[in-house]
Amino acid sequence: MKFCLITTFFPPYHFGGDATYVADLASALVSTGHEVTVVHCADSFELLRGPAAPAPYPLHPAVRVHTLRSRWGRLSPVITYFTGHPGPKAAALARILSQGFDVVHWHNLSLIGPAALTMAQGMQLYTFHEYWLFCPTSLLFRYDREVCTRRTCLRCLLAHKRPPPLWRATGLLGRWLRRLDGFIAYSRCSQKLIEDSPLRIQVRYLPPFLLMPRGATRPPDEKPYYLFVGRLIRAKGLQTVLGLFARTGRPLWVAGAGSLEPELRRIAAGQPNIRFLGHVRSADLPALYAGARATLVPSVCPDVAPRVTLESLQQGTPLIGSPFGGIPEIIQDTGGGWVYRSLEELESLLDRIDAHPEEARKAEVRGQEAAARYTAENHLREYLAVIEEIRAARAAKGAIRS
Repeated sequence: MKFCLITTFFPPYHFGGDATYVADLASALVSTGHEVTVVHCADSFELLRGPAAPAPYPLHPAVRVHTLRSRWGRLSPVITYFTGHPGPKAAALARILSQGFDVVHWHNLSLIGPAALTMAQGMQLYTFHEYWLFCPTSLLFRYDREVCTRRTCLRCLLAHKRPPPLWRATGLLGRWLRRLDGFIAYSRCSQKLIEDSPLRIQVRYLPPFLLMPRGATRPPDEKPYYLFVGRLIRAKGLQTVLGLFARTGRPLWVAGAGSLEPELRRIAAGQPNIRFLGHVRSADLPALYAGARATLVPSVCPDVAPRVTLESLQQGTPLIGSPFGGIPEIIQDTGGGWVYRSLEELESLLDRIDAHPEEARKAEVRGQEAAARYTAENHLREYLAVIEEIRAARAAKGAIRS
């Protein structure tokens, strides 16, 4: 089949997460004989990158990549943000979509523009890597301080220092979404959140997967440390646990960059046990996981399915996670870690792990064995079954009309 995968960010112009999932899906599809084109917007990365640098990521050489750039530069995604339309990118995107794809699979529409859904022909899918279709900030993290339980979108946008996109106050999004044939989520928690949202849509759950290399070597001379991997933003929650590590002296390594980094460094000032590594290349992550006693996933927003969870388990490193989003789901499904619900519970858990390393070892084994199920082969089997199911439903509808 001929696939077109469309997303705002894609390696090397990306911030992780959704972009690397798309790269893995493209590589997996090509490896099984399909033809894959990826479309993404470099202007959007330039608009939002701040100090972040382009970050390469492995990609099958047969994947075709179209990088959208406009002579309008960073103004192009700004126009898209306010209108919901591809704007200066529209002509190039229309040319690509005219190539007759069997499946057009949308991933991060935020700065491509949902109006682009009207440009594609054939089957169209959408995967929720976040909640942007019904949450303008994508995170369901109200006022940049708490999980969203009540819609106050205008005030929340202002708290996030973003102007309101006026097209969201119209009925345009609903009309655009009717062009889609199916929706996919990578956690059961996010599936329910989306189905209970104002979108009123049915969502299929597909387990996530990884293509990362396995079995990195644990550094022989490195003392065990705890590890955080992710963007340094408030929603990822590192600020909620950093003081505990500063107070107790436990070694914590922090891999990542983001707008919250200056505040986090102030919290950790003068604490040699806390190391900020900056952005770590994907090729270097397996060894970093392998050397850790456990990986912390302290998100305070309903993360869909953080890749760090499977990346860590794949290297035999257990998880210590918050109770939000898809984090406890992965921990419960794999048995590869523990969920904490308060700082007191987290401190007690860390004391137990330090005092009884055999307990951590059991979680390592369970987690690594379970992570072996999250393969591209298993994912593609279910993914292609969804496509066949939609194709049959479309054929049946066409037969009824005729």
